[in-house]
Order: sequence, then C-alpha cells, then structure tokens
Amino acid sequence: MGALGRCGKGACDFARAVGIPEDLIIKWDMAETKAGGPFPRILQSEIFVNCIYLNQPIPPFFTPAMLDGDRNMSVIVDVSCDTTNPHNPIPVYSINTTFDKAVVEVVTKNALPLEVCSIDHLPTLLPRESSEAFSRDLLPTIIDLENREKSSVWGGAEALFQEKVQAMRSVR
Repeated sequence: MGALGRCGKGACDFARAVGIPEDLIIKWDMAETKAGGPFPRILQSEIFVNCIYLNQPIPPFFTPAMLDGDRNMSVIVDVSCDTTNPHNPIPVYSINTTFDKAVVEVVTKNALPLEVCSIDHLPTLLPRESSEAFSRDLLPTIIDLENREKSSVWGGAEALFQEKVQAMRSVR
C-alpha cells in the first residue's frame, strides 16, 4: 500500500531484491484504494506492507473480524505506524515494536499466525540513505528561502505560524 511513494518504492525494490516475482508484488496506491476499504484482497497476500501517508480520515484496509476468516496474510509490516491516529487504517494492533522486539502477535481466531512489525523509526536502519533523501528533498526549499515571499512552501509556513500565534493570543 502506498507503492508510488518513497517508502513504497523501496518496499517494492526490496521485494524484487529478495526474489519475489514481479507478478506477486501488488503495487496498490491511491488509485486502487480511492473507493475506500475494507479490502478483502489484501488478506490473500502473505505479506502486507503499509507505506501510506495518512493525512485524512480513511476507512480501514481490513478489520479485526476479517482476520478471523480465510486469509493467507501472516505478516504485516506497517512502515506508516499510525497506531495513535484515530483513523488508523490497520486497526488490528495498538503498539509500536522495537529493533529488539521487532514483531508482535495479533490474536485472531484463525489458526494461521499473524505478526506485525511496526517500528516507528524504521528509516534509521538506513541512516545514510534516509539522510541523503531528506537532504535532497529539503535543499530546494532551503535555497528558496532567499525568495520566500514568492515561495508557496515558505508562504504556507508563515501563514500557519501567524495562525498559531493568533490562537495563542486568544487563549490568554
């Protein structure tokens, strides 16, 4: 899920690198999910990797009750880790895992075990790559600071700052 974003592309690249055939890599993104979930098809994959950017309420991708029925899924890798978001699209677990304890079991009525990996700082496994990608994305915005009055990013940041300043003043 989220196959067209940076993390999603990386997940697809990783799947290819470990020998998963291309036809078994399901590359869903916003176009495939725009109708809204739940999506029973997800449960037929053995591994589900969630790489979405959640910026608005969406229906869940699947529900806890769906896990009790027929499924092949035995691993969920939740790169997005939206466990504290009330609109979490994977409402089947509620804790983030760690490097020391990378997975947690999801209790279901199904005999097939199900584990979730939800390390909320997973990009730190690749510090150089994540730093380079972040720098590459940030540099144009920093360069644009010189012309901030014409920049939509800096204009938006200033507008948000002024809005929050006004909100703080109204609280007093």
